[in-house]
Parts: sequence; structure tokens; C-alpha cells
Amino acid sequence: MPLSKLEVEVEIDRPIEDVIAFVDDNSNDPMWQSSVLESDKLGDEAVGVGTRYHVREKFLGRVIEQDWEVVARNEDGSAWTAKTVAGPFPMETTMTFTATSDTTTRVRRTLSIDVGRFFKVASPVVGHIAKRELETDFANLKELLEAA
Repeated sequence: MPLSKLEVEVEIDRPIEDVIAFVDDNSNDPMWQSSVLESDKLGDEAVGVGTRYHVREKFLGRVIEQDWEVVARNEDGSAWTAKTVAGPFPMETTMTFTATSDTTTRVRRTLSIDVGRFFKVASPVVGHIAKRELETDFANLKELLEAA
């Protein structure tokens, strides 16, 4: 099964608490994640291990629906991991937030994606497209947060 592991990083001129709060609010996802059409949190509990989301997104011209679950999370939200528990292909993502000063935050995302059973194209092609999409997403996140 072809697997791509992608990493992107951005530095945002906003305090870490603001960045974490924005990313934690899944209603913001369509604003900064170019592939996300809808993101629905399943349940009313605070974000933590076990929190689930149903996400409709567009990737390589196809609309896909996946359920994600938070499988690890620091108490302050500065690092978390989520994985798909339902959907067309296995994915896992980790986000880390690091204060580089009182007003600047480094955000890093690692995404592992196995598209072998869903797309008929080679994994390196899909990986390249996904990495470009993640880079665009982080540029969007930076622009949104620094403009606020």
C-alpha cells in the first residue's frame, strides 16, 4: 500500500493561545484548509482524546467523507494526533504548536496518507499534490491569523 508522509511548517505572528484556539475550532477549517468543504464535530465535549469529526473534503477532483478521531492530545492543545476511523483511505495527522516568542508561534503538521486503494495514480504524484495543498493551507492560516 503506497504511503506518503508529508511535513509542513509555518511561523505565525500571533500568540500560541490564539493559534491553538483558531485551529481547535473546526468551524474555521473550511476557511484555511482548501480541501475541506464541511467539518462537523460529533458531540459537545471539549476537544480531547476521543473527540470525533465528520469531514467532507475534495481531493484530486473527488469529494470524500471521512471520520477523524483525536487519538493523542496535550492538555494545553500544543500537540495532538488524529487519525481517520472511517473513510476511503487511512490517514494520520499530527499538529504541534510552539511559542517562538510571546507573539509568534511555529506550527508544524505531519500527515501520513495511504491512497493506494482509492486512487489509481502513483503515490509520489498524490504526495506532491497533497504537500502543495498543505503548504497553501498553512499560507491561508498565516494570512487569516495575522490579519485578525
